[in-house]
Order: sequence, then C-alpha cells, then structure tokens
Amino acid sequence: MAFIGAGVIILCVVWAIAIVVCVLLLQCGGTVAYLRVVVLTLALLLTVALWIKFKRDQESKLDDVVIYDYSIVGRAVILALTGTALLVGLFSIFTFHVTVDQRASRIPPWHSELLR
Repeated sequence: MAFIGAGVIILCVVWAIAIVVCVLLLQCGGTVAYLRVVVLTLALLLTVALWIKFKRDQESKLDDVVIYDYSIVGRAVILALTGTALLVGLFSIFTFHVTVDQRASRIPPWHSELLR
C-alpha cells in the first residue's frame, strides 16, 4: 500500500485554501483583486519547491535487485486532481471576470430641455 506523506497533505491543504480564497475574492475589485494572482502564485511556488526538494527516488538498487516505488501512481493522481482544480479555478475566475454584468444608464431624450 502506498504511503501518502505529509508533503502531499500539506499541498492538498494549500491548494484548498488557495481555491477558497480565490472564490471569495471573485467579487472584489481594485487592488484587492490582484490577491488572487498572489495566492495562486504562492501556492504554485510552494508546490514546485516541495516537488523538487523532497522528491524521493523512484527506485532503489540493492545487489542487482530493483525495487520499484509504486506510490508514484498515487502522487500522479493527486497531482492530476490538483492541476484540474487549478484549471477549473482559473477558468471560473476568468469567466466571472469577463462576464460581469454591465448595466447601461438611461439616456434622456434629446428634446428634454426643450420641453421645460
């Protein structure tokens, strides 16, 4: 059975928090809206740092015997799920940002001053 380490749990928590913060900041405007980019960038940097620094060797060699680490399948599934969640989050941010309701104000008739 594959063991899921603390790093994977930390990444799941980080991405869950990042997605929740992005969803909460969807309706914000101004400079606060840029916090979404900052949160996603920090989550991505933390993911890359943990992935590069703490990646275990996938195989160990002991006297012509190769032992394979099959936990890579679990890691790949979790990475695929977090990547999919990131794409869905970015798509929803883009969709809600582009499709914001724009309401036109009523234009008075051109002859309204003549009627007074």
